[in-house]
Amino acid sequence: MILTSGNPSAIDSQIPQQIQKLEAAKVSLEQDENSQRVWDEVANLFQFFADAAREEENRKKILQENALDTVVEILRHTTQAEATKTASGALLNITMAYEPAQLKAIELGAIEHLLNILKADSIDENEINMTISTRVIANLSELDSGAQSLVKFDGIKTVVQLLQKTAQDVEAYMDLMDATADILRAVASKESAQVMIQTQGLLPLLLDVVENAGTSDEGKTEEEKKEDDKKIGEIKAALVEVVVSSTLADANMVPIFNDKEVMSRFLSWLDLADREDLQTCAALCLGNVARSDQHCVQLVHGYNAVEPLIHVVRKATDLKASHAATGVLRNLALPDTNRDIMGDAGVIQACFPLLKKDNALPLQANIVGILKRLCTNNGHNTIRVISGREPFETLSSTSDTEGELETPLSTLVDLIGRTDDFALKSEGTRTLCNLVKIVWGNEITKEFDTASVTALQQTLNKPEVVQLIAAMTRNPKYVVLQNEGVIALTILVTSPAQANKNAVLEALISIEVDAQPDAETISEEPLDQTKSLTLLESLLSLIKNQDGKCPDEVRTNVCVFLRNAVASATRESEDPAYLTFIKSSGIKDTLAKVQGQSELRPLVRTAIQEVLTRLE
Repeated sequence: MILTSGNPSAIDSQIPQQIQKLEAAKVSLEQDENSQRVWDEVANLFQFFADAAREEENRKKILQENALDTVVEILRHTTQAEATKTASGALLNITMAYEPAQLKAIELGAIEHLLNILKADSIDENEINMTISTRVIANLSELDSGAQSLVKFDGIKTVVQLLQKTAQDVEAYMDLMDATADILRAVASKESAQVMIQTQGLLPLLLDVVENAGTSDEGKTEEEKKEDDKKIGEIKAALVEVVVSSTLADANMVPIFNDKEVMSRFLSWLDLADREDLQTCAALCLGNVARSDQHCVQLVHGYNAVEPLIHVVRKATDLKASHAATGVLRNLALPDTNRDIMGDAGVIQACFPLLKKDNALPLQANIVGILKRLCTNNGHNTIRVISGREPFETLSSTSDTEGELETPLSTLVDLIGRTDDFALKSEGTRTLCNLVKIVWGNEITKEFDTASVTALQQTLNKPEVVQLIAAMTRNPKYVVLQNEGVIALTILVTSPAQANKNAVLEALISIEVDAQPDAETISEEPLDQTKSLTLLESLLSLIKNQDGKCPDEVRTNVCVFLRNAVASATRESEDPAYLTFIKSSGIKDTLAKVQGQSELRPLVRTAIQEVLTRLE
């Protein structure tokens, strides 16, 4: 069938007539299904609809005239190669980027009939039909109802089996392989498809294709090599996405983790330095199944996953591989029983240099999370982060050269200072606060000598660290962050420092808040800031609690800090300017006014009184 005019309106006028012819042909086939003349006419009519459907208006007309019903009905019964090919072509064009037609085709059961085409024994005899059919299925499967239909008719298995066949001769079946990958990618995010991949044992087949499928360069020009490499790379990237997605389903987490063959394969991929695509895939999958403490512990103690992951972090040139590997390590650092093994294996030393890669924010976030978690309740890792040395080395013997040594702490401090990302800056500063609490905690540090502990404390009690904690504390966006800062500063303000000046007292009077803070860093109801606020004034705002959002426990913590700050400022060794500033700031009047509020809880009232007593 040849279109008689290129004019869309002329073509539109032909559509009803051609639909009538198709209906008549269907009736003829019901009487004589072996009539080659009728099958030839049907193929020509399908070709007409395929050509007409290149225009969106024609697609609408074809749908309105119910031509899809007849196309799918004939497709259901035909085994004629030409009719099958043209029917699939018509479906492809009619449903292309047109959701109403896609929904109708799905409702009519088109996917079931198209899947039957993919089950043919020989690809060579059916390649064109298969390729067109897979393109239609891929389009329809992007809709939820299409994905459900694909799963309902066992289509995932059919598609993966066809993919496996095409992978045996990629160069011959590149287009078909690409089309099958498109189907799998279209449904990869659907949990029903993810579960089907696992329950039907299809994951190992996908891993085989991802690892082994490839093309030969023999007899090709450089341009042909480049084109084939690009295409197979895109296909494998789609399949990696499918593999990773299959490990996301909650129902798959335990079965995949317990499949030693699959897990061993993931771990072996981590060692393939020349295949960073496989390293990335393996790490992402391991991260997805390491979503419980039990699995995290088994990965470290049973599967010995830490060393291979460190290998990826140290050697990978692709940031995607580094990001994936550090994502797993971040998960593994959560259970307390993993932290010693990870620290001893060198996770901290391998990861912290990547904090300098400012073009990789997610990677930096992973590493900050690793450092924070590994140090929690762990003195050995805390020493590694602060000093860059191993536990029980003499930490106090190199204090003069300490500033020249690049350490995880110094690298973290640099990152916090230069990043504009609020979440990364906050999480990094929270890590500093945790380090302070750990180093001053008796239980964690009691196994180390006094000189070493003092060296660690002095390293933390420096202006570059204190200023970052103070900056987080004065930012009114999140009270919980302010509270963490207050607790850390309370510890630091009464502790000896190497410098002549008390870094916390210096911060108390000198660090200012911008008069108009960035919208990303203020609360929905910001403090009344008619002028720049010092840290002291910001803390007094918490105690005043004019918006009623500051918990009494936080207000009490602020009072404890102020009491300790006043006590430190009154020492003979301190600069008298600190105490003078504090007393002249109006702190007494502010606190007295708050204390006089009738609804004030006794806890806060007592804490305020302790500060006022210190100020006498």
